[in-house]
Amino acid sequence: MSLNPLPHHFLLVENDPHEAEILANAFAAIPDCGTVSVARNVSEAKAYLIGAGIYSDRKKFQLPSTILSSYHVDGDSGVDLLAWVKADAHLRKIPFVLLAPSSASANEIAEAKKTGSVRIARKPTNPKDLKSMLERLAEAMCTDSSESCHTDF
Repeated sequence: MSLNPLPHHFLLVENDPHEAEILANAFAAIPDCGTVSVARNVSEAKAYLIGAGIYSDRKKFQLPSTILSSYHVDGDSGVDLLAWVKADAHLRKIPFVLLAPSSASANEIAEAKKTGSVRIARKPTNPKDLKSMLERLAEAMCTDSSESCHTDF
């Protein structure tokens, strides 16, 4: 089983439908980039990743080549999801990008890096800047996955 099928398949864990739509559209606008599935909370993301319930058809719900998760998802933590992914032998090699709020403290960012996030992107509070940042992130993820997954954004 390949963790990086071509085209890419991204799992976005985001409970804000507007932000999820912006990022999904940014990926869709890039030719030959791949597809995006959206999980609205951590429980849904875990079900997707282990292929439970409605996600059992791996042809329809393939393992992602990269996981992008908001830092806060409906009262849960993207860092907790990251720790869960890194503890699973079959999932731990999937690159994980944490989308942190601009207000995230240095301790929160350090915790995410210690847990194993390969990239942290801070989300601006201004909607125009957020859209621009998410578009740049999508472009970086689709054009140079080896480098873009290993540096902060």
